[in-house]
Amino acid sequence: MTVVRLLGPPHLVGSAPPPGRGRKPWALLALLLCSTGPVPRSRVIDLLFPDAADPQAALRWTLSQARRAVGDAVRIGGDPLGREVADGVHVDVLDVLAGRAPVGWPLGEATLPLLEGAEPDVAEFGVWLHGRRRDLAVAGARLQRTHRARRFSPAGRGAVRDLVRIGEQVMDAGAARDGTAILAGAVRRARALGDDAVLAEALAHYGRGYVHAVASTDPGAAAALREADRLATRDGLADVAALARRELGFVATATGDQAGGRRRMDRADAAAAGRPEAEAGVAYGRGFALVDTLASAGAVAELDRAVALTEAADRPRAAAAAYAMRGRARLQRDEDEQAADDVARARALVAELDWTPLRPWVEFLHGEVLLRAGRAAEAETVFADARTLAEVLDDACWIALTGRGLASARAQRGDPAGTAAALGCTPDTLVAAADVCCWIELHIRDALCAVTAAFDEPAAFAESRVLADRAERAGLGEFAVRAARHRARLGDRDAAREQQARAGRYDNPALLRT
Repeated sequence: MTVVRLLGPPHLVGSAPPPGRGRKPWALLALLLCSTGPVPRSRVIDLLFPDAADPQAALRWTLSQARRAVGDAVRIGGDPLGREVADGVHVDVLDVLAGRAPVGWPLGEATLPLLEGAEPDVAEFGVWLHGRRRDLAVAGARLQRTHRARRFSPAGRGAVRDLVRIGEQVMDAGAARDGTAILAGAVRRARALGDDAVLAEALAHYGRGYVHAVASTDPGAAAALREADRLATRDGLADVAALARRELGFVATATGDQAGGRRRMDRADAAAAGRPEAEAGVAYGRGFALVDTLASAGAVAELDRAVALTEAADRPRAAAAAYAMRGRARLQRDEDEQAADDVARARALVAELDWTPLRPWVEFLHGEVLLRAGRAAEAETVFADARTLAEVLDDACWIALTGRGLASARAQRGDPAGTAAALGCTPDTLVAAADVCCWIELHIRDALCAVTAAFDEPAAFAESRVLADRAERAGLGEFAVRAARHRARLGDRDAAREQQARAGRYDNPALLRT
């Protein structure tokens, strides 16, 4: 039996470590094994080689050393970088994140720090490592409680489904972590029950809840969704398969894998065919994926379909989410009047449903509408209230967005330097955190470019180039056009030509405006 240990000092059980491998090869392995899917090489470079003279060469060397460290136990390669654990190999962090009983390593070590004593001295990776250690410690403690003594009471199919329903109700009330804990309990009881159909349902709902309300990049939640898809596909549970695939598409899109997101959505669409509620969910997911790509008009069309299907099925929560996302797509296209109507509808539904977790998002959009109308003072009040609620809910995405809105309102009211100082460190924090949708980071950088241009042109130029680079890496090309427009507004004639050339590839007329 081969066991890869990353909790505590990293090593292969029963194998002497190869000489000279260093710390970064193990850090690379930890990054790949703790991620929900393939990791863009650019992100690996950002986290492990930010100051390297030749980062590509540094990455190649580190890859070779990582392969030496684990041999055939874990295959690593591709672009983006993926990993495949060989049959019969066990990895402690994967057991912990999946909630599985340890095989070949002691349960008492489930809470050891990731890469203990082998941390590379890179600040960017250190931020990522801190977050992963925290998550693994929580998951490890949960695993120990679960497998030391299974004290939870037996449950039948009906009880497990009741737990799923209760968990989602708790999440809808704004208690995300309590709700996902209940859903995790439903998964444990479903496993004990031995009913794969019920297990698939519980896994899909747990994964959906976690990636939307707690962390979009959580490996354990993504593993739950993949298992749900596998079980549902095998047993012919089309609704569950559509849900799991749609949410895996969301995870891929949120983390910058646009092609992977589209593939997942296509598979979800196939499972959803003929089921209006499931089709609405897939249309929403596709709309979300298309907003900042080459097809923002396609995003509006998909969200039109999502709105129509949710209203026909009398699903007000799904309708509120679809209206809000369509409002965001229309804001990106400078369709302000239509966006204002969508946001108003979303706000009315959220108020009627008393849907607390979605309020920071729709209020952020409301603030954006007010800013477009020149009502900065009102917008600042809206953003401030939304930011407070986001902090109470402890939602990283909403905290980042509402902070961006608040800063933009203050800049419009005459304090661009103060705004830039407040926004300045936020994008880098989001990159390191990895639990915030990548478009949010770009949205904040876009605002930072606009604000900084008012008082520090060199800084604005530099920030626009970072925005363009990260937009290209994430596959969200509209932001690369916006980056060129920022430089054009600062007098760069080459950038003006670049903006027009890039914008011509898109179906968003807002990108052509100077």
